[in-house]
Amino acid sequence: MAMPKKQTRAAQLARQIQAVTGLPYTDCLKMCEPSEGSWGRLARALQSAGLTETADHLLAADAATTEASTWLYAGSQVEQLYYYTDHARVKRTYDACDDAAEAARNRVGFEKHSYAPDAEVYHAAFLALSKAGALPDGRTLARAALDVFADDPTWCSDVIRTRGREPFTYDTAAGLTGPETPTASAARKAARAMARAAAVRFSGDEEWYEAAEIMVEVIWHAGEAAGLPPLEGRPNCQDHLRDFMDGEIPKL
Repeated sequence: MAMPKKQTRAAQLARQIQAVTGLPYTDCLKMCEPSEGSWGRLARALQSAGLTETADHLLAADAATTEASTWLYAGSQVEQLYYYTDHARVKRTYDACDDAAEAARNRVGFEKHSYAPDAEVYHAAFLALSKAGALPDGRTLARAALDVFADDPTWCSDVIRTRGREPFTYDTAAGLTGPETPTASAARKAARAMARAAAVRFSGDEEWYEAAEIMVEVIWHAGEAAGLPPLEGRPNCQDHLRDFMDGEIPKL
């Protein structure tokens, strides 16, 4: 008798979601189909550059947050289907999905509703930009780092100042050296700006906007390092530059 094939992680998760939500298995499986987002692309670029430990940490964070998001999406699907006909089912199912999402985050040490996962991605982006700053042409690394930054400077302001699961220092930015190519120089500027933004304390709106402005600098220089027009495709960053920074990136 043939042994049953081992289920993929996607299939296992789909069965778990089906058991909790009652949604068709095929729908659950579709929710769980693996796809590579910006975090995965950054991890792949880090691996190619030899930063395997950083890449492994990032992949673990990506897997946990993706699973949590899938549970919450499944809960929202039940809400859409039964909100007006079976409110008790919606609440029961959404609570169960929320608990499962929290459990997925907790397994790797993330607290509920925290900026910590995004903060760790920014840590990885900093290391990618630092590495790109040491290479004559680190455009691939810089582009992967650039892609994880949100087009929302105030969101970036909160994330960059969040610790993550473990202490992380941006102090190495001060000693970055490398070739004087445009790509490497821009990557080092982006990494140093990240360090300045991370050092802004949590206090009030003034500090919130201060770090947001610095994150616009980060995204500007990361775009240069990636070989792209600065702030291309980032209308919110462009608005922030115009409205709060007099349209100019500081020359440091």
